[in-house]
Amino acid sequence: MDFRAKLILLLSSSIVAGLSGGCGGDRLATQFQVSTPSPPALSPSPTGKPSPAPTTVPPTTQPDPYVRAIDRASSAFTIGQAAQSSDDWRLVAGRWQQAIDWLVTVPSSSANYGNAQTKLSEYRRNLAYAQQQADRPTAAPAPSVVAVVPQIALPEPIAAVQSTNARLGQTAAPETFSAPIVRRVGGTPVINVTFNGGQTYEMIVDTGASGTLITQQMAITLGVVPVAQASVDTASARSVFFPLGYVRSVQVDRIVAENVLVAIAGSELDIGLLGQDFFGNYDLSIRQNQVEFQPR
Repeated sequence: MDFRAKLILLLSSSIVAGLSGGCGGDRLATQFQVSTPSPPALSPSPTGKPSPAPTTVPPTTQPDPYVRAIDRASSAFTIGQAAQSSDDWRLVAGRWQQAIDWLVTVPSSSANYGNAQTKLSEYRRNLAYAQQQADRPTAAPAPSVVAVVPQIALPEPIAAVQSTNARLGQTAAPETFSAPIVRRVGGTPVINVTFNGGQTYEMIVDTGASGTLITQQMAITLGVVPVAQASVDTASARSVFFPLGYVRSVQVDRIVAENVLVAIAGSELDIGLLGQDFFGNYDLSIRQNQVEFQPR
C-alpha cells in the first residue's frame, strides 16, 4: 500500500473513532455543528389543514408635505414668469394656494417646521399678488413694465412755446430723463436709484446686464423675499445660482418700473447693478457728469 492510501485510511479511521467515542464525538460535533432554522409553525385551520403563512404588507410611505409645498411653489413661479391673461394668473394663484395648503400640514415635529412657517407668509404674499393680477382688466399693462411718472405742469412760457410748435405742425422732442453720476467703478458710472419709493442706493449702470442685481444687505432692508433661483453666467463664472425676489418699484428721475424681479447677489458684492430690465426701452447717453435716458 502506498503512502497516499495509508494516509487516507488513517484519516478515515480517526474520524470514525471520533464519531463513535464519547468526549471526542462531543468535540467533533461541536466543531462542525450547523444551525438550521426551524420552519414556521402553521396554525391549524377549522378544516384541519394548516393555514397559509400571513402575507406581510409593506407600510405605505406618506408624502412629505414640505416637499410637496416646494414643488407647488416652483410650479407657480414658473407659470408666473410667462403669465399674461387672467386665466394664467388664476392658475398661478391656484398653485400658490396648493403650496400654502401643504405648508400648514407640516407637523411641529418636522425638521422643516421653521422653514414652513417662514414660507407661509411669503407664499401668502405671492398668492395675493397673483390674485391681484388675475382681477386686473385685460387691457391693463403687465407687471414690470417701465412707466413714466406724470410730469408736473409746465410754466406758462414753455407751454406757450409747445403750443406754438403744435400749431405749426412740429413734433415736440421726447423728454430726456437723467441722473447725476456720483462716482465711477472701473470707469463705469454709478448713479442713485430709489427702491420701493423711499430707499435710495448707489447702483452701477451695467449696459451688459440683462437683469437688475441687488446686494444681500439691500434685500434685507427692502424685505425682498426669495421666490426662486436662477442660473446666471457672469464674466468670471458660468452657471452661478442667485436667489430671485420682487421689489415693489425701481425709480430713476421720473422713470419708474413696478414689480421688478431682481436677483440677490452673494456676500462678495457690495454694490448693485442696474440692468436692462429697467432701461431696456431707453437709449442711454453717458455724459461726463450724468447718465441720460432717451425714450425710444
